[in-house]
Amino acid sequence: MIELPPPSARALHVAALPFPTYQGTQAAISSMLEASSHASQRATLFTYATEGYSIEPSYTLHRTGNLPRVRSLRSGPSIGKLLLDARMLFELHALARKLKPSVVVAHHVEAASLALTLRNVRVVFFAHTDLAAELPVYGHPLLGAALGRAGAALDRALVRRAAAVATISESLRARLSHLRGDVHFVPIPWPVPEPIRPGERAESRLALGLELDAKLALYAGNLDAYQGVEQIPEALSMLRERGLPLRLLLATRSDARAFTRRCRELDVPVHACALGDEMIRRQLHAAADLAIVPRLSPGGLPIKLLDALARGVPAAVMPAACAGLPLTGVVERARDASSSALASAVERIVLCRERREELSAAGRAYIAREHNQARFLETLDVVLQQALQPSAAGANRVPGA
Repeated sequence: MIELPPPSARALHVAALPFPTYQGTQAAISSMLEASSHASQRATLFTYATEGYSIEPSYTLHRTGNLPRVRSLRSGPSIGKLLLDARMLFELHALARKLKPSVVVAHHVEAASLALTLRNVRVVFFAHTDLAAELPVYGHPLLGAALGRAGAALDRALVRRAAAVATISESLRARLSHLRGDVHFVPIPWPVPEPIRPGERAESRLALGLELDAKLALYAGNLDAYQGVEQIPEALSMLRERGLPLRLLLATRSDARAFTRRCRELDVPVHACALGDEMIRRQLHAAADLAIVPRLSPGGLPIKLLDALARGVPAAVMPAACAGLPLTGVVERARDASSSALASAVERIVLCRERREELSAAGRAYIAREHNQARFLETLDVVLQQALQPSAAGANRVPGA
């Protein structure tokens, strides 16, 4: 009997977004493809032509043509992305006929919408966010309810039509499970780098032009509304009033002018720099006393949280950012989504050296245990095997059926 390769070796991943970029969703997809490639040497990704930086991936990378040219790397919907998606739809059908994948893994709603037009191809919807919760933040407040209903309708259609559904977080699995009972949480594989060396903190601060004796809180990520970043200067301002001044180290590729202006209004000192490659990210985390991970929109998983934990940086985390993961004793969780609760979580870390050491060790151990390559591949293959079953939900449906 001939033993077939695992379904992950015959899967085509699709992501309708610029790739790669220094954003969480792209980092998560890259990590999944690298892990799959190392296991099977046949991982394949189809994505936009636009890229934030050049890479030499270990997996096969197919891109759309470069017209229309949409240079924006921001999250969220846009007219330019709709035009790109139209081109991607045509090219996806041609690529599927050429590659004949056993299954298509469609990351996020745009890719799933495109992939579900394919005939005779099983589609796994890999959900990276709850659109019903996130879509309203991109529109006018008066349109929030309507956008939420539209997002919920799209979530429902994709979840029910896909042959199988995977989610990036446990909380998102729980939120989508009311639509079908067989939604799977697939933990993102994340590397655990070498621990930060003694003396590396001082070296990194000198390289970044930061005071050696400052108390430093790191925020590394985009400044889109769903992040809840406006809570950070408010929380740090409260701590300053309590006699606990912290400097904010802001690492982002977003336009930070409005955010830094708000920091100045609240008398919160901020040092802004560009979020970059592994060397830069290590330097930023080595310099920081703690990382702050806010979040307002539920469902998704802040990849910045995995990165901080893997590097042994204690994290003050808002409830939605915990994403339903077993993080008790791993992070300092705010009691609610308020700025005052976030300030208290930061305070507990800053004032207790023993707590910082406990969280540092617990974070690295958590990533090594819960987000390793083997666990990712095992759970992903369960999802792919489900998609390949003749009885899979939505497996035989075609548009209009």
